[in-house]
Parts: sequence; structure tokens; C-alpha cells
Amino acid sequence: MYGLKFHAKTVFSLFFLLLLAEVSVCQEKRAMTLMDLMYFQSMGATAISDNGEWIAYEVRNERSDGQAIVVSSNGQISYHIERGEKPAFTSNSSWVMLTQVPPFHEPEGKDLKEKPQNKLVLLNLLSGSERVFHDVRKAEFSQDGKSLFVHHTIIKDTLLSKGQLEKLRKAGTVLRVVQLQGLEEDILDFVDSYTVDSLSRNLVFFRRDTLSSRNGLYHLNLPATGHEPSVIDTISNPKFSSFSWYEKKSMLAYVRAYDLEKDTVENSELSIWRADYAAPDVVVVQKDAPDGLILPFDNSLTWSSDGNKLFFGFREERFSKVVHKEGEFSGLVDSLQSFAQVDVWHWNDPQIKTHEKASWPQMSRQHLLAVYHVTDRRIVPLADEDIRMVQVSVSSPYLAGFSSTDYSVKATWDGNSRDFYVISLVTGEKQLIAKELRDMASVSPTGRFALYFKNGHWHSHNILSGSLRIITSRAEFPFFDENNDTPTEPSSYRMMGWLDDGVSVIFYDKYDIWLANLEYGEITNITKGKGRAESVIFRNAGIDPKPFFSTRDQIFLEGFNEKTKERALYSARLSSPGVKMLLDVGKNLKWRMASRDLKTFVYTSESYNEYPDLWVADHQFKKLLKLSNLSAQLSKFNWGHSELIDFENQDAVPLQGVLIKPGDYDVSKKYPVFVYFYEKFSQRLHEFNQTVINHRPSFGYYASNGYCVFLPDIHFDIGYPGMSAVKSLVPAVQKLIDMGVADPDAIGLHGHSWSGYQVAFVVTQTDLFKAAIAGAPVSNMTSAYSGIRWGSGLARQFQYERGQSRIGPSMFENLDLYLQNSPVFYADKIKTPLLLMHGDRDEAVPWEQSIELYLAMRRLGKDVIFLQYRDEPHHPQKYPNKVDYTIRMKEYFDYHLRGMKPARWITEGRPYSGK
Repeated sequence: MYGLKFHAKTVFSLFFLLLLAEVSVCQEKRAMTLMDLMYFQSMGATAISDNGEWIAYEVRNERSDGQAIVVSSNGQISYHIERGEKPAFTSNSSWVMLTQVPPFHEPEGKDLKEKPQNKLVLLNLLSGSERVFHDVRKAEFSQDGKSLFVHHTIIKDTLLSKGQLEKLRKAGTVLRVVQLQGLEEDILDFVDSYTVDSLSRNLVFFRRDTLSSRNGLYHLNLPATGHEPSVIDTISNPKFSSFSWYEKKSMLAYVRAYDLEKDTVENSELSIWRADYAAPDVVVVQKDAPDGLILPFDNSLTWSSDGNKLFFGFREERFSKVVHKEGEFSGLVDSLQSFAQVDVWHWNDPQIKTHEKASWPQMSRQHLLAVYHVTDRRIVPLADEDIRMVQVSVSSPYLAGFSSTDYSVKATWDGNSRDFYVISLVTGEKQLIAKELRDMASVSPTGRFALYFKNGHWHSHNILSGSLRIITSRAEFPFFDENNDTPTEPSSYRMMGWLDDGVSVIFYDKYDIWLANLEYGEITNITKGKGRAESVIFRNAGIDPKPFFSTRDQIFLEGFNEKTKERALYSARLSSPGVKMLLDVGKNLKWRMASRDLKTFVYTSESYNEYPDLWVADHQFKKLLKLSNLSAQLSKFNWGHSELIDFENQDAVPLQGVLIKPGDYDVSKKYPVFVYFYEKFSQRLHEFNQTVINHRPSFGYYASNGYCVFLPDIHFDIGYPGMSAVKSLVPAVQKLIDMGVADPDAIGLHGHSWSGYQVAFVVTQTDLFKAAIAGAPVSNMTSAYSGIRWGSGLARQFQYERGQSRIGPSMFENLDLYLQNSPVFYADKIKTPLLLMHGDRDEAVPWEQSIELYLAMRRLGKDVIFLQYRDEPHHPQKYPNKVDYTIRMKEYFDYHLRGMKPARWITEGRPYSGK
């Protein structure tokens, strides 16, 4: 069976049995094993029906089949779908569909073409009946909830010849249109792609047949009732893309082109088809493109809210497909040089070559925005090669545009800056608003105001009058990052969004939420100062997404208490300042979903020892019901609990950390301590730790195996990141020793990437740690400074001068800071055994950084082991490698901190085997 139905009595009985089982094992809690990590269940995608009566969620683990669970919001009925994923409900809340993936082990070792295909399970929520569709490529419900569209994958026919199979591979596949009432079907063959308008009246599809005479764009009225589709558009060997509906007038915009066998110059055209007209209207062709630009086939089309404007994109001609021509050479030397493979790095290139290459795929597909005015059939280019980025707005007569041209060279070491323009949709005229911005900028929905953040304040610019106002100049509190500790201009706390009146905007300070009227320059504290008064950070949860807010709206907030690290649920109304507490249970609560009518809410409640299960609440938060119970997995483990620790760094700066103790913690004992950190981790006090096989340690795994796990905060001083870590970590650990928690001879330190660097530096300055593990660390800032981040192609210089590495000046302005912060130059001071880990395809930190420290320590006769994971990036991705590192991480600390028998690789290494 694909699904199982449980009624209220059954659910109660199961719950009672689970409760008895939990009680029976509560005195037999055990340590987690590696296999427990592999099979630990976690929650995946979730969905809620529009009426709030049904919730669906995925349950999965790393090494076996998962399932989807569909449960009524009163908890009385549930359905379980084996291997179900991606739940989606109809708008009338009568049906749910789920993708059913193949059994976990079935695809392993098979070629992509031979792997089993997904199925689709359609479940009637009223009757519990199911229907299964095989070989499914894509499926979706119509917006009215009456139809289901199932697009199938190609079905192999072993009786066909190789040539026939190749034709079949290029052709479309079956599209099944299912009427949910009665489950009647229409079968459309050879469908390459399709689109349905949101009113569920029109289906348009591109038929790509093995017989080219049938190819074209077709239309079918919905609901389909066996009628033959009508032809919209057909040319010899056509292809169609970029469908976009304007439903109010039943208009469809799309791009068509000739599907030629060989690469050729672009031949696409932009068309508009109206459902009440037989023939489409070709509105933009290649000759309409400005000089140096083309109309690309893979376009992106968006209608304005009034349907009078259609946004589309041009592309630079240098990125177009061109006809291949054999070269003609004047001689042998000319011919030979044409085959040279060389990149020319010029000192004044806009981008360094690695960045240019890394951004090429995106740049070569980038659209330079333009608009087609439907009524007067006029094209207005909006973006160009200088102002490449333009934000689409469906209602404003002006758009925001950005240019980074003047700062492209400097970005290598200074980070990104851009000039802010507003662009007229009518004329394409560009008006410069602000130069060299590093933060947010936007245009109001009615096009009256431009808003941007600079020099610590929000600025508004009246687009018509040109007047400028600093909105936050008289505010009592700052709107820039009060805790910024990097050598760059503090950023804003971002904006929440615009109001639909076009003159009001909502933005954040550190704690509270503010409403600003740009016309009069007035600002109002929506949360009435409660956030700052009580150290609670209020933020919109986004469970009721909409393009613009209204003063009538109720907004749903999360409030994070900086002191207690608890998160509670609140609501507020934009029309009347103040917040309403909805729920606070002293844990970490997060909004998850809401029904369309905002009368049913789903949230999660979590702590270190409580999995973030789903809870459902009514709109008054008087009726609360727990829907999932993944927390039950913890009952058999010696999981432990977390508590907040206060300490001061060596400069008397107050800091905090999270201490996780084993479930059987004994105050009379001293424990081995696993210290894990990055920058600020004390906010994790009430967070459930992700329990998976990873390059990161699983806290419950170590705590249940007799370790205390400690997550201390680090306070950074600009220019001295290495010593900042020392000055924070040493007193943090000393606090645990003084409390009688930590065995001073059994303290281990672990970090990855940025904290991997800190680990490498810390062990050059203190012998406090018995052993340390540094994953992907920088060891030499002088060589890393002028290195490349291979993933993005960017130079690393900006990271040191403006970013996380926090040095500030360039290496040429203050070489001593780069030397002082480089662990490799102090390798002779290291007495702590050190385990290094790095992937040799690391795209963020060059793996040579670990080699430098390894070779230095090896030369000095220091205890160092280097784990090089082959063909792995910054974070190991291959599951066997993640398992291997998880095992070795624990073996290393078990040996050094708990005195367990060492694995052979620790004492003897492992010789190369030729593989």
C-alpha cells in the first residue's frame, strides 16, 4: 500500500504504546553510534492546505527510504506515503499530490539513463483513495483545484531502431490532463513544454513530434473535455519558451525560434497571443535589438500589473551563438598561434581572469532589461552594458538600476560598490541618485521615491522634485549594525518592505521595526520600543508573503531575546504601534506556515534536546496541537542538555557560550570537553543541532558519548583576529575548569574554515588544549592574501582588507599584521597535537594553506597529521568521505582526550597504496 489511514482512536493507542516504550527505556539511555547518525530522521519539505485543515511533511534520513505524512490539523486522521516528497495541495484543499522517489538503494550504481523514474501519488483527502502515475517528469494542480497536469518522462521502446530512439529522445512526451472530479483524462502526445494560466481557463503547449509536420504551439480550453487542441503558432522546426500570462486579458507572451540542427545566429522572436484571437502578434524581432545586442531565445518575460507593458531582455551580441567557420590563416606561424591556449591578465582588466571565467556562465546568459509598450507598440531599452542590473517592478513608472563599472577594478580588494539610478519606463532616461553604495536601494511601488542606505542612514529621494531627505537623521538609535567588527562601513539592518501607498516603507533597527512616511519624513516605531527595552530582536517571519504591505495588515513576528536566547511568536498591526505576544514557552519558536485565511498557523518548537517538531495553532493561539514527533528518537540516547555560560575575555569584554552536558552528567566528575566555535554561537542555546554525518561535529553524538561540548563566543579586535580568538577561548575554557566541569588535561579544540584558521593560530599561543582539529584553515596570510577563491574566481584581498579576516590595511601598508596573524610563522611554538583536514579541490581556501602548516610542523618534528580528501571542495560532499572524517575526528579526540586505544593511522599513518 502507498498510504495508510489512521483514525483518532488508533492514533491515541499508538501514542499510548509509544509512551510506554519511552518510559521503559528512559533508564537505559545509551550513547549514539555512527549508525544512529546515519539513520536519524529529520524533517524535509512541508505544506499546508489553503483552508488550514491539512498539513503535510517529509520525514527522511541519510541511508534509507523516507516517507511523507499528511495529517489533519486536528490530529485525527493521517496518511503515510512511502518515499513521498514535495507535497502540494489543491486550492480547494480536497487533494494532495506527492512525488514518490525510487527505493533508496535501487538507483545506486546505475547509469543516469537506466535509473528508475519517479512516480506521483494522488491522494483524495476526503475518501483516502489513491491513484499512482508512473514515469513522471513534472506535475502540478490548476489554480482552481479542478485539474491535475502530469507530464511524463520518455518511455523506452526496445523494438525501435537506434535512429528512431534518437528521434524519440528529442521529441516531447505525454501530458496527461486529469479532471479531479471523476478522474477523467485527456492525453496529449509529444508535449515538450506547457503553461496554464492562473484562472485555469487555458492550456497552451509546445508539441515536438517525431513528425515535424505536427510541431507547433497549441491551445486547449479548460477544463479539457476531449476536444482537439487548436493551433496557435507553427513554423518549420519551431521551438518555444519563456511563457508568461496576463490573465486579466487572457494574453500569453512567449518566444519562438527556428530549431536548427547546427549552432547559428539567434533567430528568436517575441510574440503575444490573445485567447480570443487566432493568430499571435509578433512584437519584437532581431532587427529591433539595439546595436551590439540580440533578442535571446532563453528569455524572461514579466507583465506589468496593468497589462500594458511587457518586460523582456536583450543580450550582448558577443554571447550569441555563431555559425562556425573554418579559419583562414596567412601562414604557418599565424595558423599555429591560433591554437595557442593563453589568457592575458592585464593590470587594468575590469575583472581578474578567474573571476571573469567563473562569472562567464551567468554573464553570458544575462538579460539586459527592456520593456515593450503594448498600446503604442514601442520598445524602450532599460539596461545596457554599463547599467546591467535593473529591478523589475510591475506597478512603478520608474525602476531601480545599478552600475558597478567604476568600481570593478577596486572590487578586487575593496568589495562591491555600485551607483544607483532610477530609469523611466516611458523614455528609458537614467537619473543618477547616489554613488558608491554598498547597501540596499529601492524604488517605491508608485515610483514617487527612491530609497537607499548610506553613511549609517536611510535616505529618500523624491524622483519628480529631486528633493533629498535623511529619514533617520533625528532617530534616537542607530539603524546601522551596532555590532559591526569588520574593517568596513557598517551595514543596515535591511528593510522589511514597502506599503502599497507608495510613500511608506518599513525597516529595522537592531531590535525594533519602524514605519517611515517618505513624503513627510515621519517615522513611527511599530514595535513601540519593546525590542530595545527588553533586548528582543523583532523580525517579520514572512509566512504571509505579499508584494506590498497595507496599513490594514497584521504582521507575524519572531522575537529573539538576546539575554535568554529564547524566541517567541508575536503579531503586530501597522495601523497601531505595539506588539501582541502570541506564544512564549522559553524555547526556540519559529513560524513555519499559515493557511490562506490566516486562521490556522504551523510553527516549530525546539531546544537542544527537543527536535523542531510541527505544532498547529488556531488564530487566537488557544488551541495548540503537536503534529509530528521526531523528538521521540532522542528518548533512547544519553542526549544531555544545554545551559548558558557567562564569561569575560582577557580584555574584560562580557561574552557567553553554550555548554552541553551528557544526559548522565555527574557533578562530582570532570569531563573531557569538545570546544567548537566560529564567531558567535551562544544564540544556539535553544537550537536543535543538525544530527547528520558531516564535516561538523554532531553535538548529541559527542555528548551522549561522555563529552561536554562547549560553544563559546569570540570577540574580535580589528587587525588582530588570531589573538582575539586566544583572548576569548582561553578564559572561556578556564571558566569551565573553575566550575569543575572540565578536565584540564582533556580539552579539545575544533574549527573549520574561518574557525579552522583560529584553531591553527590559537595552538601557537597556548598549550591549554590537549589536541586540536583544524579543517580548511588559512595558515599563512601573506600567501593567502594574494590568492584566489576558486569557486567565485575572486581575489582574496578584499576578505583581508574589508571582510571576515578583519586585518584592515593592505599587506603593503602593514606587512607586520599579516605576519603576526599567520600561524605558520609560529609553528615552532606549537606543542598541541594537530589534525588538519582539507579537500584538494577547495574552492574557498586553497588547500596549499594546510600543506604549508603541515610541512612547517613536520620540519620542526611536531605532532601533526594531515587528512587530504581527494577531489573534495571546501566542505566534503562525498558520503564515504564524510563518514571517514566523522570516524577519524572522534577517534582522534577519543585517543587524546579519553585515553582510548589509538587507531593505527594516528600512531603510524597510512602508506600510499597506489590508488
